[in-house]
Amino acid sequence: MVSDGLQKTTLALVAMKTVPGQHLKQFLDEVGPFPGNMYSGVQLDRKQVDDDNLHKVKEKLINGFCDYVTTRFGSLDDGVFKAAATMFDLSNWPEDITDLATFGLADLETFVSHFKGILEACEDFISIQEAKREWIDLKVLVHRHFRHLQSQVLWQRLLQGAIGRPEQFPHMQIIVEILLVFTATSCCERGFSCMKRIKSDWRGSLSNQMLNSLLRISLHGPEVEDYNAEQAVEKWWQSGQRTRRPMFSD
Repeated sequence: MVSDGLQKTTLALVAMKTVPGQHLKQFLDEVGPFPGNMYSGVQLDRKQVDDDNLHKVKEKLINGFCDYVTTRFGSLDDGVFKAAATMFDLSNWPEDITDLATFGLADLETFVSHFKGILEACEDFISIQEAKREWIDLKVLVHRHFRHLQSQVLWQRLLQGAIGRPEQFPHMQIIVEILLVFTATSCCERGFSCMKRIKSDWRGSLSNQMLNSLLRISLHGPEVEDYNAEQAVEKWWQSGQRTRRPMFSD
């Protein structure tokens, strides 16, 4: 489960407060205790207080990251995250048909309520009542004929119309489609690739603020052929610390 992975990550980070990680340990072993100041043939400007400062900075970074993870992903055990994980993971489905009858109805309401704005814009999504009816029919069908499938394969087949009769589950197809986008990581992967292109070895001194601005432009900005640079050029011209002097080299 995702929550288990997050907990493992947090525990591993907390352990690094006292036990150095692989790369830091390699660095410390080569440099040695104070006054050692050589690393890979490079002489370091090392002071006696540097070890204490390193420990303080490391602890601050780890605490900050752990706090962010807790804040950002603290809702994994409730709300829409839990609803999606419960409903669409076949390993959570009860074997008993009586328990299966009511399984996921509350989670379906949570999911639909969270994505209400998106669903209302879909012409094929009529109401939560219709979605509940389809959900019950789908559970019965899966329980009888498709329980052997993996969750991902099942929902892919549903989107392809290979589960049930044609047009039998339009509401559930919309919900599953949202779920697949909801859990996708492609946007994160594109962001990391973009960051590597922008902050190369030749631009390692970019500040976080400038890097963030360049990432936003690259990921969410308009296409080059559609961009009107007049306003940006005007701002650059007016906001310089000294007067712009075209055609003048200094």
